[in-house]
Amino acid sequence: MNEQYLSVFIEETREYLQLLNEKMLSLESNPDDIEVINEIFRALHTLKGMSATMGFENMAKLCHKMENIFDLFRNQKAFVDSEIIDALFAGIDTLEKMLQKILDDRSDEMDISDLLEIYESFYSRASSGVEVQKNGVEDEDKGTSFGNEKAKGSEGSTTVPISIEESVLNVIKEAIEEEFKAFYLKVTLREGTMLKSARMYMVFHKIEEVGGEILKSVPSVEDIEDEKFDRTVELIVVCKIAKEKLAELIRDISEIEEVNIIEIDSEKLKAQVFSSEEKKEVEQGTDSKNPKTSQVDRIKESNVTNFSSKITQTIRVDIEKLDTLMNLMGELVISRSRIMETLKKYQIKEIDESLAQLSRITLDLQNIVMKIRMVPIAFVFNRFPRMVRDLSKKLNKEINLIITGQETELDRTVVDEIGDPLLHLLRNAIDHGIESKEEREAKGKQPIGTVKLDAHHEGNNVVIEVSDDGRGLDREKILKRAIERGLIDEASATTLTDEKIFSFIFEPGFSTAEEVSDVSGRGVGMDVVKSTIEALNGSVQIESVKDRGTKVIIKLPLTLAIIQALLVTIGDFIYAIPLVNVEETLSIKKEEIKIVEKKPVIYIRGEIIPLTNLKELFQLPHTESDEDALNIVIVHSGTRKYGLMVDELLGQDDIVIKSLGKLLKGIKEFSGGAILGDGSIALILDIPNIVDNLQGV
Repeated sequence: MNEQYLSVFIEETREYLQLLNEKMLSLESNPDDIEVINEIFRALHTLKGMSATMGFENMAKLCHKMENIFDLFRNQKAFVDSEIIDALFAGIDTLEKMLQKILDDRSDEMDISDLLEIYESFYSRASSGVEVQKNGVEDEDKGTSFGNEKAKGSEGSTTVPISIEESVLNVIKEAIEEEFKAFYLKVTLREGTMLKSARMYMVFHKIEEVGGEILKSVPSVEDIEDEKFDRTVELIVVCKIAKEKLAELIRDISEIEEVNIIEIDSEKLKAQVFSSEEKKEVEQGTDSKNPKTSQVDRIKESNVTNFSSKITQTIRVDIEKLDTLMNLMGELVISRSRIMETLKKYQIKEIDESLAQLSRITLDLQNIVMKIRMVPIAFVFNRFPRMVRDLSKKLNKEINLIITGQETELDRTVVDEIGDPLLHLLRNAIDHGIESKEEREAKGKQPIGTVKLDAHHEGNNVVIEVSDDGRGLDREKILKRAIERGLIDEASATTLTDEKIFSFIFEPGFSTAEEVSDVSGRGVGMDVVKSTIEALNGSVQIESVKDRGTKVIIKLPLTLAIIQALLVTIGDFIYAIPLVNVEETLSIKKEEIKIVEKKPVIYIRGEIIPLTNLKELFQLPHTESDEDALNIVIVHSGTRKYGLMVDELLGQDDIVIKSLGKLLKGIKEFSGGAILGDGSIALILDIPNIVDNLQGV
């Protein structure tokens, strides 16, 4: 086994398995989609080659058997049905287990005999049946196939084994009219080529150097760029040089094993693809030879993708190196703050300009480091459609999963942590939330339940919403169970808001399920969801209407390392309030404070906001202030707002979050500490926890 390539193999295999899951779900809903079938076939073929190269024969064997099934689909010797789809999904699950085993003990040894037997049986039955021929049937959506023979490179042949869209056919037609030549190329790289994308870039570049244009590539340019192909790429090209010269140019590129090339004969092509209307235009002498208006000259502005303009260079980096880079960035931010504090004392004007430049460079570097760590939330979301599909079948419910905002970016550390909480929320929505078909129809609902998963940016936060159109939370049932468990007494229960009542489901062991299933109902999970989100400095809240549905709203910071904060003094100490939780700051007079139900509040723009003195909350020594004006910071957690009384507002600053360590882990009022420019320590207030505690007082 090539140990040096193992990490690359594992990462790429994960990507291919995710792709297989996505495409299989797509195929299940559209079994006749030949393009999806081809993509799955290519993914399995590549995975088979990678596995064999690394010495994982079991994985290679399983991929090979699955690949054979898709070869039958491609050639229409068999058709997709639910039975074979389930068997193929089982194969993907087994490949995922093999990958985990490779991670654990560098071996893919598993008993796959049952699966191989199922695939072999299906293949044997289909292979012995009557082959379905396409013979160049035209289809507007899927393009026109020039027969289904294999490319043999014979002179004057127009047999092309890939489908061509109508728009590309039109370009070929015009190119031939302008005395260009049209070619089909099949380029095969040598076994074991390391930089496949770079080699194909050189092929594309050679074609463009001689004035040629690439009209179509299989696989797509994006897949070539991401190296999502085995060794073979098929192209449709127009240029003015001879077939032999073009083949020679490409063969001269290193690591090219074979070039098959077919010149598409103009007369046969016209007979095959020109409509009667197009023939009429040619006969009437339509001016299509004007170079200023020709489709060939306009091709770069059309939908045809230019590979050389798309190619990007990427490199895989260990996440630990990114963590180290982020830590160093944090130290740089702290050092910058300390330099600024020092220079304020001495007021050396000559250094002001250099310091301002250093601040700009540090800020730019900080932004770049943050962006490097950002990954699309699709990294997590993409694993859920398969889970929803399997769970809905198990529970005999039809579920329409709608995912939006997959492109929303979040820090890699945060993304790694939120997968399990989101998984639990989705399982709850399907098991508890969505009713059975019969129950939904009795309520006048559509029999198919809808579950939505959405992500979007909101200031410096990412908001993730999991919602369903199911039965909603039963307010009375939750309240009754909370009273039974002693979480609230009956007298206080009548004053509770819906939000407070719904929050009881986050209590450890709390469940209203009458029956315990292997999916949910044990009261384990929602407390873990809340604690995981809050450990990420986020918040979670629930909105629900009975028989209309439930929405769980999660707010998370974009990053956990460097945040913007408002620095304040309380007594002799400096504290930091995350800016994402700050609504506004204001100065009020003492007489503006009112007492409602023995608690201080202020009235701002038609809204009553409760107040708390942080000196009292933190049990710091304090006396009644003689000053008439009070500094208030209005903070929010979810929909709740509180006014925090502080002594002084110091201003906004970037701070690097440092853990408080195990000894102070139980202090929920603080989420961490930060080293300030003068070397002192500021504790960071955990606003969601503080608001929760004040709400319970």
